[in-house]
Amino acid sequence: MAIVRLSDVQFDADVYTTYLQEDRTDRNAFIASGVATTNPLLSSRAAGEGDLTTIPYWNDLNSDNENISSDDPAEKAVPEKINTGKMQARRIHINNAWQTANLVSAVMGSEDPMRQIQSRTSAYWDQRFAARVQGVTLAMYLDNIANGSSDMLFDVSVESTGSASAANRFSFEGFVDALATMGENDEALALIGVHPKTLAQMRKQKSVDDIQDAVTGILIPFYNGKRVIVDKKLPVIAGTTSGLRYVSVLYKMGAIGYGEALANRPVGVEFDELAANGAGIETLVERKQMIIHPEGYSWNETTVSDGSPTVAEFSLAANWTRKMQRENVGMAFFVHN
Repeated sequence: MAIVRLSDVQFDADVYTTYLQEDRTDRNAFIASGVATTNPLLSSRAAGEGDLTTIPYWNDLNSDNENISSDDPAEKAVPEKINTGKMQARRIHINNAWQTANLVSAVMGSEDPMRQIQSRTSAYWDQRFAARVQGVTLAMYLDNIANGSSDMLFDVSVESTGSASAANRFSFEGFVDALATMGENDEALALIGVHPKTLAQMRKQKSVDDIQDAVTGILIPFYNGKRVIVDKKLPVIAGTTSGLRYVSVLYKMGAIGYGEALANRPVGVEFDELAANGAGIETLVERKQMIIHPEGYSWNETTVSDGSPTVAEFSLAANWTRKMQRENVGMAFFVHN
């Protein structure tokens, strides 16, 4: 159990003016970029009963057949039909709690550790959300290698960095080949997620355009018309001999759907007045209930050790199965050194 105590804060009564919050260096770009979007169906299921829920979808019409017209009244056309498929999604229940000793804020005066904690919980949950998006991305990559004949990826990497050449690193040619795994639906891929070291390669190739957002004024990188998401937690695979292999990911807008519902008692505050020898301890608890689900995949519930899957379990290929045709799954992988 961790409690903010006087030993955890730096306080100088003589020169004390204010405290600055050091923001996290990793940021959640998935929601801002549109990779992950709210799905009304998932939101309603997140509030429903049971942790496993079925999501139906319509299969497309069979485009392989046609009838040749005739004038023979005895010739009867055989009508075709449309049918549905279904995917399974998993509801997630998670929480966290933070504690402070009341004496800390009393000594610090205008600064209050609990108030600072409250101001940062939204950013904290953004990072937990991003961790699960990153986890399911890894699971889809591993599942495609194990069960999908690698039809969602293009790999130019080598196992030893020492033998890697320009042809094994991020390149326009490899980018095009990764796009091509989507077949005739390649235009649906609108964003590319890359590791910061990959972005450095792209900038050295002078292939990144920084475009200023008209609303925020922030410079947003684009590569050949695709928005670039920089994420240091994208899959990085150690070579069998030396070096690293990076997995850059092309996403369709809305490739990850999510829905959130209010948990039972979503926020709780507890005071233990007798703790700290009567000075008191304050505890803040926040609880989340949500569904995060990739387009075209079904949750298997193969490996879940507790009431909800951990991020590590969310990242397991065994817990996911692709249900839709490759061209209808809005994600592609480019593996390079």
